[in-house]
Amino acid sequence: MALRTKKRPRYPRRLWSLVGFPGEGKSTFAARMAAPILVVDSDQRFDEVMHLVGGDVLEFEDPRTNGLIPRIVDELAHSMPEERVATIVVDSLTQLISPLVQRAVQANLDGDNRNKMSSFVAKATGMKLLQDGVSRWGTDVLWIYHLQQGRDAQAQTQTTTSIPATELARLQRNLNARLRVVRQGPKLGIHVEWCRTGRQGMTIWDESGTWEMMPEKLEEAMYEGLEQEQQARRESRFAGPDEAIAWGIEQGAFPNVKQARAAYENVKASHQPANASEMWELWTMEVHSRLIPADEEGIAF
Repeated sequence: MALRTKKRPRYPRRLWSLVGFPGEGKSTFAARMAAPILVVDSDQRFDEVMHLVGGDVLEFEDPRTNGLIPRIVDELAHSMPEERVATIVVDSLTQLISPLVQRAVQANLDGDNRNKMSSFVAKATGMKLLQDGVSRWGTDVLWIYHLQQGRDAQAQTQTTTSIPATELARLQRNLNARLRVVRQGPKLGIHVEWCRTGRQGMTIWDESGTWEMMPEKLEEAMYEGLEQEQQARRESRFAGPDEAIAWGIEQGAFPNVKQARAAYENVKASHQPANASEMWELWTMEVHSRLIPADEEGIAF
């Protein structure tokens, strides 16, 4: 196989995740990604937005493949070397991972496993298989998953993601940005929760009603004007728990050390990270999840 000189891109690849409530236009956003698009249509909704795609849309010949992780990975391995794909869209990760979580929870309720953590091995294995199978092809990738509302132990309403935090932390290793759909009255926007080498924390409001040019506007907001050296910097790691806790307070996620430390220890105990890198991913996700603004002014283009 021949080699070629690698060109320096203007912006990093669009390795993004997008989360929001059902009906907030996540699939519509996906249709605005670069084409040709290969869609893993596990939600079976992409037909509704195909008219917005600026090029070809590819799908698996057998629709049943969309719901089975091993078949998705096998089909990609078989087809991708022969196809010219700009973006792989997984719409949605919720439909692929939630059944594995539900089976694990039911097995524990039924008392099938003495070690309850072992029930979740299939979930972790499935996520790793899918993540590696999708991310290996050098394309842009958009991972879509859902927000959901429920109640905590004190019967207080809370918003959670449909994907366990441990799996999202692992997914982040293959991401350049984490995005969330936000709402201000009738207006929708995209909030940049986290960006690996660019700006973060801003909201870009949709003026078209169909996310027209939104990926390009996000890239401009995250990267335009940054020096090449800034874009190439590596994300930092905390020297230890005290630095991580102090950072959480500095971000405004906690009012004091006591609450921040309690949250840090809860994340560590709940998810049992295998190493410092995984704990960093989990903790930054926890902090960012507490900073989502209810009525942010944002940036309008």
